[in-house]
Amino acid sequence: MSIVGYDRAMAQERADGPPELKSSTGFLLARLGAESRRRWSRLLSERGLTPYHFGVLMALDQDGETHQQRLSTAIGVDPRNAVPIFDTLEARKLITRTSDQTDRRKRTVTITAAGRATVEELRRTGATLDHDLLAGLTDHQRTTLHRLLLKVFDTTIDANPTTTTVPAKPADRSTASTTRTERRPR
Repeated sequence: MSIVGYDRAMAQERADGPPELKSSTGFLLARLGAESRRRWSRLLSERGLTPYHFGVLMALDQDGETHQQRLSTAIGVDPRNAVPIFDTLEARKLITRTSDQTDRRKRTVTITAAGRATVEELRRTGATLDHDLLAGLTDHQRTTLHRLLLKVFDTTIDANPTTTTVPAKPADRSTASTTRTERRPR
């Protein structure tokens, strides 16, 4: 094998990882998930947004308006740390915040027309990202993949949203065949 051929083969192996990893469904899902997340984060950052900003906008697009603390919980951010997220969206006129009429301690958050337009544009662009990521599949294969992923999601994530089973640490030989249950934050 020529040095050029060897270099190409080594570059391909580094890009794909060792061949035995491709036999692991978990590895493939994680690797593709990371690539999808990288593309999505880049798309958002080009628009001055983060996944948290998008989460707020999506939740408001669906619900219309809700309280700031509830939105913080929905996007998985401690309410004390969520204020800069809301500040950015409000400064860009994508949301409005007002004092709640019945409880002045609460802030009601509402999506604006500009916020809805941003959500629609991100949905369209996100669909293009999905299409590009799955470019090697036929429409039928995409539909089948989505259906199978939903089934896995429903039986793992949605089946018990507050707990997850974590295999015992391999270093602990005495409990290697047991599992433990951890509480997942909501």
